Amino acid sequence: MTIGEKIHELRKVNRISQEKIAEMLNVSRQAVSKWETGQSFPTTENLISLAQIFNVPVEQLAHPNTRVELVMEVKKEVNTMKKTSKLLPISIGIFLLLFIGTFVAALYGRIGGAYDEKTVLILVLVSVGFMLMAFVPILVTILRFVYKDCKRRGIKPTFWVLISTTMIGLVYYFLKRDYLSNSNLQ
Repeated sequence: MTIGEKIHELRKVNRISQEKIAEMLNVSRQAVSKWETGQSFPTTENLISLAQIFNVPVEQLAHPNTRVELVMEVKKEVNTMKKTSKLLPISIGIFLLLFIGTFVAALYGRIGGAYDEKTVLILVLVSVGFMLMAFVPILVTILRFVYKDCKRRGIKPTFWVLISTTMIGLVYYFLKRDYLSNSNLQ
């Protein structure tokens, strides 16, 4: 991905016009257009200013092999999650241990004959509940990211958040979101 493509993508994602970028950098709109089309490149000073405007590191804006937007959004979401809950890894670990413990108890009770079928079924259901509780914070983070991304791109989020509860739906959203946001902006 070229610098121009990144500038164009970040400008669209942030819903900033070429005119507004030009005004912020004290350059012409045509200069911004030429950067986006690859006909010219921003000066080092303008590149630093663009990185500040889009809230991305200069290195990622300048490096040809990164897709800035996705990297930065995932990083922001992970940092937000870290700040809001320092106990999150501990709670996930506890739920995973409870899952393993109840599942092993159910398996041992079934193989060893210590529990009847009803007790084994209850233990299995409880272990599934613990497994789900371990992954709820991760799922909430993913869904929050999709919701914010839809809002920023001008896409109605309801459908996309719902289908993003599955891995296939999440991948489909990532493949489709550029098309959806481009069709909304034009």
